[in-house]
Amino acid sequence: MQKSSLRRADLLFSVFIMIGSLLYFIESIKLFINPFRRKWENVPAESIKDTIAFWYKSPALLPLLVSLLLFVCALTLFHVARKAGARIDFLKKEQIVAFLRNVEFRTFIITALLLCMYAFALIPLCRSYLNILRGFRGFPFFVATLIYLFIMMMAFGYKKKGHLFKSILVSVLASGFVTYAFGTLAKIPLP
Repeated sequence: MQKSSLRRADLLFSVFIMIGSLLYFIESIKLFINPFRRKWENVPAESIKDTIAFWYKSPALLPLLVSLLLFVCALTLFHVARKAGARIDFLKKEQIVAFLRNVEFRTFIITALLLCMYAFALIPLCRSYLNILRGFRGFPFFVATLIYLFIMMMAFGYKKKGHLFKSILVSVLASGFVTYAFGTLAKIPLP
């Protein structure tokens, strides 16, 4: 990509990041005031006073700081892109069509869709139907990760003769290693 195209992408990306960090900031403030997500009618005034008095103990402190730092980074990126001459003048029909036909954009869309499918469909389905081994709670995560990795490798890998076997082998080993390392060794609950 050319430098001007990258700066335009930086400009647009920084706007999205600023909007996202503002939404994240608002949710952090809600978490700061009402950490247990009770109905607002049920939150006593003393609880809000205690939350403000002991702000350094709040679970919302880290998300609040992350949202502020993310906003500052996005603002800096916006400034750098504007200083380099980027403008939002590229929203013309021809340029949008060219952007949609771009190989990198299609790769991004496929990756994002597969990741959403993994997080919002595959893991919950495996959790509800494959939770059969009570002693091994990570089994549904293992299966979901194995399927996700295999689909990603088949979608973006080389279409050669031994690719199918290698994809299955790498998927099994990688998902097994992640499941064992996080679920068993580190004792981190898996989704």
